[in-house]
Amino acid sequence: MPHVQPLSDEQANPQAQGLFGKIKSAFKMVPNIFRTMGYAPGVLEATLAFDQAIHHDLDGKLRELAYIKTSRINHCGY
Repeated sequence: MPHVQPLSDEQANPQAQGLFGKIKSAFKMVPNIFRTMGYAPGVLEATLAFDQAIHHDLDGKLRELAYIKTSRINHCGY
């Protein structure tokens, strides 16, 4: 399986850097999953919008159930 290194702030293009800044303000850091998506800032932006919609429109218990079910389907630890 190919391995893609997460982007540092210096490696990221200006669009990705701006998104990293928004993520830092929310999380106090940028998780590696988002740093890796920084190679495709449009994908990162869409992912953040999707995540925001899930947090805004979906009840917390249903959201957690969706996360757990998705993890189990994909054989990932959660």
